[in-house]
Amino acid sequence: MKNPKRIIVIVVMVMVMASLACNATSSTPTAQSPDLVNTQVAMAITQTAMAKPADQILLPDKPTEDNGLVSTQVAMAMTQTAMAQPPLEPTKTIAPPPPQPTTTPQPTQIDIKALINSANILTYEDMIDYPQYITIVSKALKSFNGHKVYVGDAIGTLMDQLNSGTKWDLIIIAAEARGAISGDYWDVIKNRVDEGSALITEIWYLDDIGAGKISPLLYECGVEVQDDWFRVPGADRLNFEMFWSQPSSPVFNTPNKVTRFGASLTDPAWDGDIGDLMRLTSGSDATILASHGGGEGQTNNGLITSCLDGRMILQTFDSHDYPTDPMVALWQNYITYTLTNHFNR
Repeated sequence: MKNPKRIIVIVVMVMVMASLACNATSSTPTAQSPDLVNTQVAMAITQTAMAKPADQILLPDKPTEDNGLVSTQVAMAMTQTAMAQPPLEPTKTIAPPPPQPTTTPQPTQIDIKALINSANILTYEDMIDYPQYITIVSKALKSFNGHKVYVGDAIGTLMDQLNSGTKWDLIIIAAEARGAISGDYWDVIKNRVDEGSALITEIWYLDDIGAGKISPLLYECGVEVQDDWFRVPGADRLNFEMFWSQPSSPVFNTPNKVTRFGASLTDPAWDGDIGDLMRLTSGSDATILASHGGGEGQTNNGLITSCLDGRMILQTFDSHDYPTDPMVALWQNYITYTLTNHFNR
């Protein structure tokens, strides 16, 4: 039998020479590589084999890897993995939308029309006592539905209705015949207006009562009497033309197109006091819609004035002094305009 010791020595030497041949062309390592570790182990085994008998030679287990080397390899592997994968985008935190302010939705045009046709309307018109004249306001009201209380010239019934529990959307005072609407009536009417009711008033004797109990309402409206409007017998009717100071206003366009009045009528041919010219007070929010002897944007000579955010129309001339059909159409516009603004409050 061959000598086992010699065989082991030969095998170890072959392994050492093979390892040295593989590293012959390599530069001297600066760190302890796996090949260098293997070479050192092989040489140690050779030396041990030559110094000990064969039966005492024990091949060592696989050498323990250097912890620093392992850590470096793990770090390099993690770096390569991180470079191969796109970086994760940071998680975005989406803030909840800010709370929206609570607003009361405005009525649509269809809603407004329905509200107008269900409105509570209280009307005083003293021309009912003159059958020779058409009651212009009564005729205009026929175009509207709703709860309409028409008291004619019954001033007692008017006061009862004003003091009733009914919430009036619109109050109409057409005191064309210079009825007894004065004094305490204006206190009650102003209270209703302050509560939210719309108001249309035809009153052409403010030069007589303007300093009385109606004055707080005029002050709130932002107007005052400028001059008495007077016509002498035989005066040229063309001198009493009326200009639209705000021609684009709904008062002259919705629902009816009403052109300006170029002259007053010859019949009825009354003369004397025919109305009042109004002017805006300092800081007023009122708007003169129609005036005498002026163009657009008037602040005086007013004959039709809008105030209180369009909830009030003040007409200071006699309706029957101008053509009937255009006046009926104009009153229909008054009603539509004031109720629209009333319901849009």
